Amino acid sequence: MSYNRIVLVAVLFLGFLCSCHPARHIVQAYHHDEGLRGDLTKTQTGIIAGTLSNFPDNSQVAVALIHGGETYFYGLQRQDDTLKKVHNAQSIFEIGSLTKVFTTHLLVNALNDGLIPNLEVRINEFGAPVIPEAPTLTFRQLANHTSGLPGELSGNILNTDPANPYKKWDHHKLTAFLDGVKPEAEPGTKYIYSNIGMAVLANTICTLHQQSYERLLQEEIFKPIGMSSSTTIRNLTRDRLVSGNNWKGKPTANWDLGALEGAGAILSTAEDLATYLKWNFAALDKQLKPMTESTFTINNDLDIALGWHIVKGKTSKPFLWHNGGTGGYKSSVAINPQTKTAVVILSNIGATNNPKRGLIDNLCFDLMKSLNG
Repeated sequence: MSYNRIVLVAVLFLGFLCSCHPARHIVQAYHHDEGLRGDLTKTQTGIIAGTLSNFPDNSQVAVALIHGGETYFYGLQRQDDTLKKVHNAQSIFEIGSLTKVFTTHLLVNALNDGLIPNLEVRINEFGAPVIPEAPTLTFRQLANHTSGLPGELSGNILNTDPANPYKKWDHHKLTAFLDGVKPEAEPGTKYIYSNIGMAVLANTICTLHQQSYERLLQEEIFKPIGMSSSTTIRNLTRDRLVSGNNWKGKPTANWDLGALEGAGAILSTAEDLATYLKWNFAALDKQLKPMTESTFTINNDLDIALGWHIVKGKTSKPFLWHNGGTGGYKSSVAINPQTKTAVVILSNIGATNNPKRGLIDNLCFDLMKSLNG
């Protein structure tokens, strides 16, 4: 999950910070497979290298660019003060709050399948945990972060280990927390990015199906689309899991999300996410169209659809975007289904307390601009 709460004005305008000794070597892009031809531009590789140069040794990024019907993969690792080519398109990273896009995808599937009549119905009619102080919450308000539920967790409900803060965050604690929580705003009136709200949404969807979150992801998204390396079960990823680093570049613990899994528990690869985005070029105009339509204006530069944020003013046309961050990882992904362009960035750069985490989002925006003008 992203700890900058995606109020995003700061993220969207965060200046390119300078730090660390510049890495000495810039490598060329490579194509992962499928006989792809061509190359990233010098501007694109320079932007990627320049960004990674701001982070410590042992940092790496896995990048996918989609345009012109082709997918290009580019991997860099900073080691011994040098940027070195690494073939990491199939390496696995925690994707953090990018998970919320998949939770909302499951919601739209439930709508299309008739499990709920519309997005305006109250969640307490469909097995959601009881929230006495917010009895009228709807599916839409959870999916677009206007539920009024708090953005972050605090107090003794959290595990005391800062490296893995949600380890003891189970369904019992979720229910107990919701029983006494007071909304910070009247539902539907204010954007408050809420991990709690997305956890409630995911748990309600699982109740609708009487299935686990992992099984729903596998059966409804990952397997049909061909995302064979994506999961919420970390033990299945050990052979390809990239070690996460804190903001100082030191190894740190992976996160256990428990009842908050729908807000940030997915692990995936640049290759799988590129596959998902290419599938979305058509799906976002058809069965997933509600995920493209603005439901709330956050500010002049940002709207929220369902799951996806809509970024305005960074390129000639608005695009969909979401990021994510955990203690050892930072992700940022963008897609424009009209121009059939997309960017995937996965990294082992810890987002928690990292003053430079916004550089990864800036990189995503700059790469989208390079593809769309």
